[in-house]
Amino acid sequence: MGVSGNAKSDAENMQKFSIYTKSNKFYWSAETITYSIIFFCCGVMLFKQKVLNIEENLIDKIFMWLVVSTFMFGAILKFYNMGRFEPIRGEFKGYLSFEKDKITVCNEIYPIEKIRKIKISNDDYSGKLVNISKGNLGPALSNGTRNFIIIYFESGESKRHQFELINSVDFQKVRQELINYYLLGKIDFDEVANVLGEKSRSEVAEFKADIEKERMHYR
Repeated sequence: MGVSGNAKSDAENMQKFSIYTKSNKFYWSAETITYSIIFFCCGVMLFKQKVLNIEENLIDKIFMWLVVSTFMFGAILKFYNMGRFEPIRGEFKGYLSFEKDKITVCNEIYPIEKIRKIKISNDDYSGKLVNISKGNLGPALSNGTRNFIIIYFESGESKRHQFELINSVDFQKVRQELINYYLLGKIDFDEVANVLGEKSRSEVAEFKADIEKERMHYR
């Protein structure tokens, strides 16, 4: 039997979030390289003076120049990286999607009746200003992959998946599905309100009113 045009359209328009798997490889970051040079130079100078009792000489001056130059390079690098995105050090494989009666992760389908509880963290998104501390020299803008969902099953098992969020408001596109999960007791009110960005007192009150309207359909 063929799939109807409306079904195809719904599937194509469904909001999906890319599943992200972080790489276990070691990467030399801007901070690692910069601070390694500084600590190495300072360590050599202290060792030579305190342990070997060798007075300051040309080598110390060269090391000191290298330390100062590295500090200056770090300051320039921090300014340069203010408008740059973090590298994707991992891979995307499959999608996370929410439907009224199920959650799909890659090729796995989890029927809602087999799920006991859902926890979602979606505070990160692509372009969010994250690395702004003085000691951080890498790209300042997030790649949006620090989000995760934990699904607790009725069987006692649980699964955790990390996913990418492009826009901070993308979860509004699955608002109806999340409200449905709440009405079924699969997600706590505070959890779903936070995921949907309902933070102020007035927003929470309006959200409660929306839920009560939806609850009427379940009676």
